[in-house]
Amino acid sequence: MGVGAHLHAASGYSARYGASHPSDLVKRAAERGIGTLALTDRDTVAGTVRFAKAAAGAGVRPVFGVDVAVAPVVGSGGRAAPAGARPRTPARGGAYVVEPP
Repeated sequence: MGVGAHLHAASGYSARYGASHPSDLVKRAAERGIGTLALTDRDTVAGTVRFAKAAAGAGVRPVFGVDVAVAPVVGSGGRAAPAGARPRTPARGGAYVVEPP
């Protein structure tokens, strides 16, 4: 293996951002000859053990990460954005999503 590395994949543990089980992501990566795969779920690491076990069984090198949502910051003082600030949207487009702080 070693055709390439995909360094940003979200599983079904990533609410509203992913749908596949970590083992399914690993299986598809192995089928395509991808030697390294990163699981970067949104605001959670709940699928990492399943991901690591599946990767070990498929001969895919696992990379662990997390895509953390943070409040927008205004100015150099590090203050949170005012209440009337523009709302965030998902990275891959789509409808407005209300995310808890």
